[in-house]
Amino acid sequence: MSRTSRRRHKRYTKRIETEFSSGDMLFRGISSDLSEKGLFIRTQHGFVPGTEVNIQLRLPDGSTAQLRGVVKRTVKTHLQFVKNGMGIEIIESDSTYVRFVREELIGIHFNTSKLSDVVEVKTRARAEEEEQEEAFIIQVCPDCGIKNRVKVAALSMKPRCGKCGSSLT
Repeated sequence: MSRTSRRRHKRYTKRIETEFSSGDMLFRGISSDLSEKGLFIRTQHGFVPGTEVNIQLRLPDGSTAQLRGVVKRTVKTHLQFVKNGMGIEIIESDSTYVRFVREELIGIHFNTSKLSDVVEVKTRARAEEEEQEEAFIIQVCPDCGIKNRVKVAALSMKPRCGKCGSSLT
């Protein structure tokens, strides 16, 4: 499965000057591949995956967006055609960033008075999604005897054994 098919939010290419820090280390880079919940920072100073990062973006209109995120992957290579940097999952963003992504990148009009409603709906939807993801059972394959972890929501889709391919239902 490719990285782009695992993403929940579409990415938009936009180069933005960025300052990022973790603890007392402050670095500069260029952000690209932005979405509401993630971005890639092009830099030679990548942090270890799992590191919490504070990010400041200088947006094209002159405003500054404040973000907090977690490093999900770091790329560091000497190959020129590969971009060095960090893939960041945004865990906290301000309304300036949300407005920028929605209006400038996606093209949706942003209403600040509705921000709390949007956040509440997203939080509720995320909780329901996580609840469905967590519900699973162990099915033993009748042919090869291998234990298979099957999501309860997928039982109606006739799951197959991961080893031999036989039907588990």
